[in-house]
Amino acid sequence: MTDDSARSTAGGPTPYEWAGGLAAFTRMTRLFYGTYVPADPLLAPLFADMADDHPDRVAKWLAEVFGAPKAYSETYGGYPRMVSQHVGRRLSEEQRARWAALLYQSALEAGLPNDPEFQSVFHAYIEWGSRLAVENSQTDARPPANLPMPYWDWNTAAGPPGSRVSALARTEEVDDMADALPGPDEPVSFEAHIKPLFREQDRKSMQFAFDLWDYSDVREHADDIVERIEDGSMPCDEPWSEDRTALIARWVDAGMPE
Repeated sequence: MTDDSARSTAGGPTPYEWAGGLAAFTRMTRLFYGTYVPADPLLAPLFADMADDHPDRVAKWLAEVFGAPKAYSETYGGYPRMVSQHVGRRLSEEQRARWAALLYQSALEAGLPNDPEFQSVFHAYIEWGSRLAVENSQTDARPPANLPMPYWDWNTAAGPPGSRVSALARTEEVDDMADALPGPDEPVSFEAHIKPLFREQDRKSMQFAFDLWDYSDVREHADDIVERIEDGSMPCDEPWSEDRTALIARWVDAGMPE
């Protein structure tokens, strides 16, 4: 176990703590990148120019995903930094599967727990994350830019299909809102002006927190929604125009009429 101030799950150890802390993840990634990757014909070319600290950075990423303090995101920049490392690399499913299989082997040899519970959550994230890496690496991919760091605990699942914005999804054509925006003296309502601002993919990406097409939900979480729009964390694929941002603020100031 570790004494780091990691996030806990219902008072028990996080997967990070159960694994043995950052030291355990570092042993694993150094073994993986130092022994297995250079000897593998599929993976060696991908990491031929690997920085000396790459194994330690990956260890910090995985540690944070599984509940560690923010060693990766506060040092390297979080999700956007990780995504930038995959853009344009055109990773294949064969490379992904080999990467995952050798990482699992490295985890066992490095002494990470082999109990079913830890292996279940560890495999779940590696399978999810490595498939996202393949998706984000394709030539025509447009990875969402502002997603938060993933966090995997004992109860985490990736969610049902369609619950996230795919990097390979074709960007919807955005309607020209100029004619739809209410005039300066026209009352603003949720149904006529606010709900149409949110696309189906926006709704799906935020379904874990609130329903952007439900008046009562948007009213209850209005401050959080406005804050996310203003800081660029929602929508996750492109920022809103000043007109749209001003419109929802105007609706809030008017008392959020239905």
